[in-house]
Amino acid sequence: MQDRIVELLRDVVRGFRLQHVRLAVGEQFPFPVYGLSLVAVREISEHPGITVNELARLTGLPKSRVSVLMTRLAAQRIVRKDSDEHDSRLVRLRITPEGRQCVADWTAASQRAIGALLQPLGDGELEVIAEGLAALQRAFQRPRGRGTAGRAGSPPC
Repeated sequence: MQDRIVELLRDVVRGFRLQHVRLAVGEQFPFPVYGLSLVAVREISEHPGITVNELARLTGLPKSRVSVLMTRLAAQRIVRKDSDEHDSRLVRLRITPEGRQCVADWTAASQRAIGALLQPLGDGELEVIAEGLAALQRAFQRPRGRGTAGRAGSPPC
């Protein structure tokens, strides 16, 4: 049963990724922020003043990759890089108003797209999905052992 769940999750995650790529290719937004960039921007919006090192730990991405993403997003005025007031060697990341709007636009578009996918499902199916997702959410929130479960190399682009 676990193998089946793993395969289903992979297919669902792949479907979400394709959905976001379709939205981005449609050029519906002024800033093409999706995928890993969107994950990073959301973390910055939830943790204003986070450092590149902290963001790398939160997202599981290599620091070098986060640094490149932040340079690109700063050039697009999605994030702002500020010097730390106590340690000039540290850079603090903050989301800009444009970045906040971009996250809001993507969230709304994603909700519409997912809503359209879920609309044909019956109440019973939706309840089962909600219960299953809640159980997965709880599993992710449990403290993990010191093994490498869930960390199989670098995440895909």
